[in-house]
Amino acid sequence: MIQINLLPYRAARKKENIRKQISIFFFSFLLVVIILLFYNMSLQKRIDVLNTTITNNKTMLVKFEKQAKEVDRIKNAFNKLEKKTEIIKNLETKRKAAAYLLDNMTKMVAERTSISESDSLSDKDGKPVKRLWFTNFRAKGNNIGINGIAMDNKTVADFMTRLEVSKLYKNVNLKTLKQQKISNLNLKSFEITCNKISLKKSKSKK
Repeated sequence: MIQINLLPYRAARKKENIRKQISIFFFSFLLVVIILLFYNMSLQKRIDVLNTTITNNKTMLVKFEKQAKEVDRIKNAFNKLEKKTEIIKNLETKRKAAAYLLDNMTKMVAERTSISESDSLSDKDGKPVKRLWFTNFRAKGNNIGINGIAMDNKTVADFMTRLEVSKLYKNVNLKTLKQQKISNLNLKSFEITCNKISLKKSKSKK
């Protein structure tokens, strides 16, 4: 009877299996390492892109903050300029109103042409002779105060009538009227108060 010894074959086969398992293990390990390396490289690339984006965003943020500050500065300068312009406009309006008021008051001063040779105040050339002068003129808001000198009571009354008829003034009141001697002439010192009607209202009435 023939006997075959299979132990060397089995040992060789076992060694072969062990080598295959070791090869598979190393191959799998190498594959995992390669995958991890590629993943790490991809992840690092994404991180670099994100860091670049963050840096760019920070740079743009600083730029926009500077622009925002510049815009705020321009807005503040514009607001200051607008306020100054408004103040200038108000002053110009008040200046024109004051000039208009004084001119209007001056036109209402009573005048007459003297023709009497016996009149010590006559004008030989027949020119208009002032019969009323302002010594003090006050205007605060719509309140007006007038101090002056007139030839007589009628001149003061005529002046007050002119103020009322003009429709530019209301509440025309005579506060004081007294005799005053100037250069040997018996004249009348007076004080009148009144209220100015708004320029827009007076224009609309006209």
